[in-house]
Amino acid sequence: MTAPGWMKGLRRLAERTGRINFYSVLTALVLLLLPIVLPASGFLQGVDLSLSEWRAAQAPRPAGDRFVFIAIDKQSLDKIGVWPWPRTVYAEVVDKLADAGASDIFLDVDFSARSTPEADARLARSLSDAGGGVVLPAFVQYQNANPEHEATVVSRPLAQFEEVAWLASANVVPDPDGVVRSLPLGVKLDDTVVPSVAALLAGVPETRTGEFSVDFSISPDTVPIFSVADLLSGAIPDERLSDKSVVIGAFATELKDIFAVPVYGLLNGPMLHILGAETLLQGRVLKPLDPMPYALALAGLIVLSIRSVRSISGWILLPLLFLTSAGAEAAAFLLQAQRAFVLPTAVLQVILAAGLLLYLVENVDIGRWLAKLAQLESRNSQKMLRRVIDDSADAVIILDHKGKVLEASRSAEVILGADLCRSMSADFAENAPQPMAAALEKARGLRGSTAALPVPFEFAIVSGGETRALEGHVALSVLETVDGPDDGQERPFVACITVRDMTERRAYEEKLKNLSQFDELSGALRRDELLRRIEAASMDGWAIFALNLHRFSAINTVLGRATGDLLLRAVTVRLQDDVPEGALIGRTDGDGFCIAVPVAMLGASATDFADRVIALLSKPFFVGNSVAEIGARIGIYCSAGTHESAGQLVAGAEAALDRARASAGSGHSVYDPESAGRQLRALALEAEMKAALESRQFFVLYQPQVDLASGEIIGAEALVRWKHPEHGVIPPLEFIEIAEASGFVCQLGAWVLEEACRAASAWPGHMTVAVNVSPLQFVRSDVVAAVQHALQLSGLAPDRLHLEITESAFLDASDVVLGQLSALRVLGVKIALDDFGTGYSSLSYIAKFPLDRIKIDQAFVRHVASDQASRNIVCAIKALASGLGAKVVCEGIEGEAEWRQLASMGCEEGQGYYFGKPQSGEDILNLVAGPPAKWRAQA
Repeated sequence: MTAPGWMKGLRRLAERTGRINFYSVLTALVLLLLPIVLPASGFLQGVDLSLSEWRAAQAPRPAGDRFVFIAIDKQSLDKIGVWPWPRTVYAEVVDKLADAGASDIFLDVDFSARSTPEADARLARSLSDAGGGVVLPAFVQYQNANPEHEATVVSRPLAQFEEVAWLASANVVPDPDGVVRSLPLGVKLDDTVVPSVAALLAGVPETRTGEFSVDFSISPDTVPIFSVADLLSGAIPDERLSDKSVVIGAFATELKDIFAVPVYGLLNGPMLHILGAETLLQGRVLKPLDPMPYALALAGLIVLSIRSVRSISGWILLPLLFLTSAGAEAAAFLLQAQRAFVLPTAVLQVILAAGLLLYLVENVDIGRWLAKLAQLESRNSQKMLRRVIDDSADAVIILDHKGKVLEASRSAEVILGADLCRSMSADFAENAPQPMAAALEKARGLRGSTAALPVPFEFAIVSGGETRALEGHVALSVLETVDGPDDGQERPFVACITVRDMTERRAYEEKLKNLSQFDELSGALRRDELLRRIEAASMDGWAIFALNLHRFSAINTVLGRATGDLLLRAVTVRLQDDVPEGALIGRTDGDGFCIAVPVAMLGASATDFADRVIALLSKPFFVGNSVAEIGARIGIYCSAGTHESAGQLVAGAEAALDRARASAGSGHSVYDPESAGRQLRALALEAEMKAALESRQFFVLYQPQVDLASGEIIGAEALVRWKHPEHGVIPPLEFIEIAEASGFVCQLGAWVLEEACRAASAWPGHMTVAVNVSPLQFVRSDVVAAVQHALQLSGLAPDRLHLEITESAFLDASDVVLGQLSALRVLGVKIALDDFGTGYSSLSYIAKFPLDRIKIDQAFVRHVASDQASRNIVCAIKALASGLGAKVVCEGIEGEAEWRQLASMGCEEGQGYYFGKPQSGEDILNLVAGPPAKWRAQA
C-alpha cells in the first residue's frame, strides 16, 4: 500500500472509532492519574498552604475571655532600666497577679541560670505563695552552635523554682520554610513527657507527644494586652485579671522572641502560645481532609462527560467547569471556617484545568483556531504599524527587496517634499538622493552579518529658498518564507528608511556651541575657550595682556547696566579691529579682558602694544544715546617658549594687572616674578591657615608690661606667632595681613583670646593680659560673645583682660564698634587704643569711645631721650590721656634712658625689649616668681 493510501485507511479507522485519537486518550489517562500522583508528590503543598492561610484571614474569629497577655515591652524595659531584670521584679509580678486573683500564671522567661541567692530565694517564695498556679518553661536546645554537632540539652528552671511551679515545654519548631504552623502537645524531656505551654494552659487532660495545627483565624488583636509597667504601678484593675490565665513574656522587638506565622507575618512567642491554647479550648485544631477520593470522582466525571455524552456543547460544559471550581473553593472555605476541616483544593483545580484541555483536544480544531489567531494578530500588527508610520514625526519609507515603495508616512511629503516623494515612489533607485541610495546599498550588502546595524546617512535639500539639513538611517529586516529561495535568488527583505529634519537642531547646537565659546554680552571668547585655543595653537611664544576697564563700574551705576552691556560689546569690536591677525580676545570677568598675541605677530614691544591699547580704549565710546569714557589698566606677561600652560600665561598677566590696578588712572605693568611669587605665597598661606590652626602651628608668646614708676611686672601683651613646617616662623606682619584680607582673622582672634585668658589665669592675680583685636572682628563677628566664652572657659576675672584696638577701627561701622566696646566695658574688660599717633587720629572719635589706656607708638618712644619733638608729642598724648581718664602705655622701650625719661614724664606703663622679649606664658610666670630683674634693681 502506498503512503497516501495508508493514511486514508487510518483516517477511515479514526472515523469508525468515534474520533478517538492518541492525544485525547493520553490526556484522559493523565487526567485520571493526577488525583493519585499530585497529592503524593507534594508539588501543590505550597499552593494549598497559601489557600488555607487566605481562608483563615478572610474568616477571623475572636479569642475567648480566658487569657491575658502581660507584655515585657519598651515601656517596661525603660522603667526597670536594666536587662535581664532582677528576679525580684518577677517575684513582684507574681505577687501582684496572685493578689489580683489570677487562676494561672505562665512566666515565659528562662530561669535555668542562677542569680544572687537573695533574688532567687525571693522569687521561690513568691512562686510558693502563688499556690502552685505558676507555670515555668523548659526548652530543648542545641548544646553547641556548630551545625555538625546535633547534641541537645534540656534547659529547665532551677530546682528551687521547679519544686513550687508547674513545668511546661515552650519549644516552637518552624516548618522547613521558616513559618510556624503547628505546636507540640507535649515534649519528652529527660525520659518524661512534659505538656506544652498551650496544652497546659488549655487544660488538656492527657499528656502525650504529637503536634496540632494552630488556627490562625483566631485574632491576636482580641487578646487583652497590658504592660508589665502598668501591672507594677497598679494601673490594671483586679477584675481584668481575676480568674484569668495570665501569660507574661517578651513583646519588645529588641528581645527577639519573634516567629514567622501565617496570616499575621510576625508574632511574638507568648502570643503564639496563647493562640495555641485558644485553638485547643475552642476545638479549632485544623484537620486535613484527603483530597484523593474527591479528585478521582471529579476526574472520572469529567472524562465521562466529554467522551460519552456528545450532546454537551462547550457553551454548557465550560461554565460547568468554572462553577465546579468556584464551588470547590466555597466548600473548602465553609469547611475550614465552620468545622476546622482543611480541604486541599489545588489538585481539584488542576484536574478542572486538565478537563478543559481535554475538551479542547476533543472538540476544537486547534490548527484552524491557531491559524485564525495568527491571521488576526497579523491584521492587528499591520494596523498598528500603519498607525505608527502615519503618526511618526519623522519621514518613514518602507521598501521591499525589489525597491518598490510599500508604505510612506504622511510626514514624508512634509520633510522631503511632495515632488521627491512621488518620484521615489515611481522609481526609487533612479530618483532617491544619492546618500540615501548609497546607505540602502550598504545595508543590502551587510544583511545577515553580525555588523548589520542601521546604516546612517545625511544630506541637504533646498525648499522654499531655504536649505534644510536632513539625516536618517536605513534598517533591513530579512523576511522568513515557507520555501527557501532558489539558488542564486536573493532572500526577500524590507528596508525601513527613516529621515529626520535636523535644521532647527543644528541651528540650536550651533548656538549652544557659540554660547560655550563666546561671551554672550561682549562677543569675546569665554575664559575657558581662550585657554583652550592658546593651548591648541602651535606658537613659539605668546604675549598675554590682562586688561581691566577703568571706571566701568561707575558707568554701570550712572548710565545703567544696559549701557554697560553695550559698552562691553563696543570694547570687543574696537579691539578686534585693531589687534594683529591671529590674536585672541577673551573676557575673563565682569570688566576684565585678555588679549593673547603670538610674539611673532606683535610687531612692536609688548609695552608699546599696551600703550596703543590704552590709547585706543581711552577714546570716547558712543553707546546708545550716551557717551562713555573709560581707561584701561594692563598686566603684561611674555612667554618665549611653549613650556608654560595657557593657565599659567594668563595667571602671570593677571598678577601683573594686580600691580597696575594699584596705581591711579590708566597704565600698565610688566610681570614681576618676585611680586608674583609673593602673591602666590600669600595665596598658599591663606589656603593653609585653617589646617595650621587645627594642627597647633600657631602659638602665643607674651611680652612683659611693667609699671614704669616701680619697675614691677603688671601684665603682658599676647602676640600670636606661626611656625610653618616648611617655611619656618612666618612674620606676623605677613600672615596677619593675609588673615584680615581673607576674614580668617575672626577665627584666629577668637583662638588667641582663649589661649591668652587660659595662660593669664595661672599668673598672679594682679597681672593682666592684653590681646589685640582686629577691626574686622568687630564687623564680622561677635567680639562680646567671644570674650565671654574665653573668660568662662579660663575663669579669668574680666578686669584682668585688656583688649587693644587700632585707630583704623574708627573708620568703618563706628556705631557697631562703639556698641560692642560699651558692652565690654560693662562686662569689666579694659579697652586700650593701640599705636596711637600713626593712623587715623581723630579727637572726635577718641572722645566718643570708652578708653582705659592709650598706647604710644614706638616711633615716638624710640627717640624720646634724645629728641625734643618726640618728648613734646609724648607729653601731649599724656595730657590728652589724663584728660580722658586713661593711662598711657609706651611701646618699644629699648634702653634705660627711654625708661627713665618716660617715667619722669609721668607715663604709667611700658613694654619693650629692655624689659623682656616675647616669651611663653610659663616663662612669664617664672619671671614674676624669680629674683628681681635688672631694671627692677635699678628702680
